[in-house]
Amino acid sequence: MRRTRLAWRRHAALALQAALRRALGLPAAPALVSEIRCPHCRRWVKPRRFDLRRMACRTCLATLARPARDRGLLW
Repeated sequence: MRRTRLAWRRHAALALQAALRRALGLPAAPALVSEIRCPHCRRWVKPRRFDLRRMACRTCLATLARPARDRGLLW
């Protein structure tokens, strides 16, 4: 719930930054990536937990994209 309270501040800061960049004639700010979707487990993970070379998150790398042990395929 704390994030929603501060969301307007973040949006206002980004709008102010964009206005300053336009006024100074600077190029647009680079896009910020907050989450990446892992193609193996289909979870949204932080960029630091995602390996771009192997295209998998840390959890998938550790488990080799196998399902959890408590969930069997047949029963």
